[in-house]
Amino acid sequence: MIGTVLKAVVVIAIVVVITAVIGTFIMAGVAGTHDVVPIPVPSYSYIATQLGPVDYVDCNRVPLEFTTYIKLDTVIEHAFHKGEREVYRNEREVVYEGHALGLQYFLSYILDRSTNPATLSLATAVRINEKNAHYYWKVIRPVYRRFAPFMLDRMAQSAPD
Repeated sequence: MIGTVLKAVVVIAIVVVITAVIGTFIMAGVAGTHDVVPIPVPSYSYIATQLGPVDYVDCNRVPLEFTTYIKLDTVIEHAFHKGEREVYRNEREVVYEGHALGLQYFLSYILDRSTNPATLSLATAVRINEKNAHYYWKVIRPVYRRFAPFMLDRMAQSAPD
C-alpha cells in the first residue's frame, strides 16, 4: 500500500516538474516574440557603476512602441517585484535590493526615453552570500532567465498610453 502511494507521489512530482519546464519555455517564447532582447548592462546604470563584484548579472530590454511610460513613478507602480527596499533612484532608473536563501539580489528598472521608441530595461545582479546558496541559484537561474523577460514584456504591455 505504501509503495503504491509513493509511486503515485513520484509520478505526480514528475508531471509537475515537466509542466513547469514547459511553462517556462512558453514564457520565454512569448517574450521573444514581443521584441524583448538581452543586452549588456548599461554602463551608466547603478548595477554597472556602484555594486562591485557580483556572481550573476543580466539585462533585458523591450521597446515601448505602442504604449509608453512617461515617468519613472509609473514604472515603479507597475514593477513586478520590488525586493525588500529601494536602494537607488534617479530620473531614469530605480534599483531594489532583496534577499532570498543566501542570495542578495538587485533589480534595476531603467526607463530610457531618449531613444525612439522609448525602451524599458530590467537589469539583475545577484551575489551569493552562502555556500549552499550556490546550489539553490543553479536551480533558480534557468527559470529566472526565462521568467524575467516575460515579466518585462508584461510590464511593457501594461504601460499606460
